[in-house]
Amino acid sequence: MAVVLFGSELRATGGEAVAAAFLAPLLVAGRVFPVPLAHRRRMVTDTAPLFAVALVLPPWIAAVTILPTIGVAEFLSGKRQGQLDWRQVAFNSSQAVLGVLASSGVFQVRAPEGLGGQDGRALLAVTAAALTMLVVNDLLVFAVVWAQVGLRLGRMAADFLRGRSDLPYDLALYGAGLVAALIGTVNPWLVALLGVPLPVLYRAMQARVALREQTREAVIALADTVDDRDPYTFGHCKRVAELTEKICLQLGLPRDQTDEIVLAARVHDVGKIGIRDAVLLKPDRLTDEEFAHIKEHPEIGARLTARFPEFAKGTRYIRHHHEKWDGSGYPMGLRGKDIPLGARVIAVADTYDAITSTRVYREGLTEDFARAEMARVAGRQLDPDATRAWFAVQSWEWPSASAEAA
Repeated sequence: MAVVLFGSELRATGGEAVAAAFLAPLLVAGRVFPVPLAHRRRMVTDTAPLFAVALVLPPWIAAVTILPTIGVAEFLSGKRQGQLDWRQVAFNSSQAVLGVLASSGVFQVRAPEGLGGQDGRALLAVTAAALTMLVVNDLLVFAVVWAQVGLRLGRMAADFLRGRSDLPYDLALYGAGLVAALIGTVNPWLVALLGVPLPVLYRAMQARVALREQTREAVIALADTVDDRDPYTFGHCKRVAELTEKICLQLGLPRDQTDEIVLAARVHDVGKIGIRDAVLLKPDRLTDEEFAHIKEHPEIGARLTARFPEFAKGTRYIRHHHEKWDGSGYPMGLRGKDIPLGARVIAVADTYDAITSTRVYREGLTEDFARAEMARVAGRQLDPDATRAWFAVQSWEWPSASAEAA
């Protein structure tokens, strides 16, 4: 394959051209058919063939090869999702080209003899090329998001890094790209075999995520059943989850962390399935023994949800959502920021819903009462920052120092 660029001819050998020809459809498939990872999470896998192209072809040949391929992939992906945006097609295509161009250039400089080098420089070159592609792609995304959102650079960078939970998957894809490049170096026609197991792996991942989704729905249904035991609290967990999400967004938490906390809030009282009706539904004041029994529900809920991957990360929030800022809560008497952040946020949402909802022993109280009571216990029972965030969500004015003292 030959390309004339800036008046000079750039050539790829026949083997390089064959490898690129087989990698191109893998790239298109990886972008058009993202792999399902979890609830509402899918991952494109075109990083592997992109990195393989960067290792197999010289920089400009790699870039010129990638541009039409990624354009086609973006077009097909947009059509498949019913939301074709030409600006996104242009950005993603340019991002891929720049990433491949930079990665291939670094590899060529560090290992001009290619992957066949015997002195160890090839491994270092591959590592440098992978880091280059990763950094270039992330910097481009970061720059665009920063320009649109307009947050302070420091906060934006911190949020971006915290939200980079898919990094292990990226590293695995770079490893797969290296394997494809090595196979192409040995015999470029063997690259075609890489596409054989992909449909089976894709279906297996779909089945895995479907099973986890069914488990998720079953646990949520169980939590709703617990709510349904008491007609006065029906819908409580769902309401608390909705309030929790608003607080998380007001606090500026990353989307992944917010989803984790909200999911825990959705089932935070599921442990009440282990509480006797005579105690859970008692309209009168609980005895010390009965109160000790009802205090078991966070631990029961945590043990139950810990068994399921979708809920495992939120287990600590479920276990500690009745802890108090001053250490007087249960089950462990944690204090202040020793209490997991998610549990502190859920506690604020739970408190508001408990105050304003009708219970078996009283009618729901007013918004004014809720505002005054939550301000009173902030810094004692509730995390003051999470409580302030809830006040901001409600457009409530935070009481002055003199009012708090009074």
